[in-house]
Amino acid sequence: MKAVYVVKTYDPKTGTPGEVACLDAPKPEITAPDDVLIRVAYASLCGSDAHYIRDNLFPFPAPFPAGHELSGVIEDLGPEAAATGLRTGDAVTGDFVLGCGCCEACRRGQGQFCTRPHVNGAAQAEYIVWKAAQVYRLPPGTDLLEGALFEPFTIAVGAMDRAELKAGQSVFVLGAGGIGQMLIQLAAQSGASLVGTSVRTEWKRKLALTMGADYAFNPQEGPLEEQVRAAAGESGFDVVLEASGNLECARQALELVRPGGTVVFLSYYPPGSILPLDLFGDVITKELTLKGMQLAQNSWARAMEMFPRMNLRPLISKLYPLEACKEAYQDLVSGKYLKLVLDCTDQRDRWVKSGPGQF
Repeated sequence: MKAVYVVKTYDPKTGTPGEVACLDAPKPEITAPDDVLIRVAYASLCGSDAHYIRDNLFPFPAPFPAGHELSGVIEDLGPEAAATGLRTGDAVTGDFVLGCGCCEACRRGQGQFCTRPHVNGAAQAEYIVWKAAQVYRLPPGTDLLEGALFEPFTIAVGAMDRAELKAGQSVFVLGAGGIGQMLIQLAAQSGASLVGTSVRTEWKRKLALTMGADYAFNPQEGPLEEQVRAAAGESGFDVVLEASGNLECARQALELVRPGGTVVFLSYYPPGSILPLDLFGDVITKELTLKGMQLAQNSWARAMEMFPRMNLRPLISKLYPLEACKEAYQDLVSGKYLKLVLDCTDQRDRWVKSGPGQF
């Protein structure tokens, strides 16, 4: 089968970028009773994938298989997997991290801190074997192309959980990328009284307004804080969600949140990123709540219920065959697009390359 591998990681000594390649690999097989063999339909690229070739945030030794966002169809499964209700032919997605269930963190219901996690990415391939506990049946009628965006959608739902948004509160999203656009739509559907965002690219700005933003500011048109306060008032926003991964935006989050408000940082920042913090001025006197988040295992069930209400197709900017993975990763690092998706099937006649929202 074909699979995408990171064949060389970023070299911090020379600044040489990493590389990916589409390689021939053995087709995985069912070896355990709770295994599920999935024929992958689509695998979307996560912003975190860029760090393998852009910097050394994840210093894993190459080569290793890439990807963790997918949709597909069950081709085979073991008897214990079948006992859970999964069936061949089911359209599915999955969580690439499976907690051990036994460590202290897992017993607290915080699988994201599991000390012995079973991590199985390798989603950018024609086939993958995951454990039944990792596999989720997609809602009936879900298009497989949109289904590939389910895992990042759980992150958006998890960020809303961390924010503890209440109906009538105002929300600002820094970074209108793929997850940022999901957050805008979720905030608008979850009772936010005002939704704002910042974005430099005109078509992303227009999309944000379509997704539910009341304001979409361009930081190139003047200081963002001044634009926001001129339009939305002096007090700031109840909730600020930092989804850009940009250190300057992380600083701006502290300026845009109102006294007593909440900031959630949900992006991966370059290695060594430090955010200066005025403990007295920002945290003590403003009584801010600052939260971070990485994974969102506890949001999967509710995300599954919410997914049919979302309009995620406009977030898909480009579609590539597996063999074009190098181009896809170059586009990912460029930051010009929203969600980039690999077509993992052998139906190359279905492959198109187009602009945002054309699929």
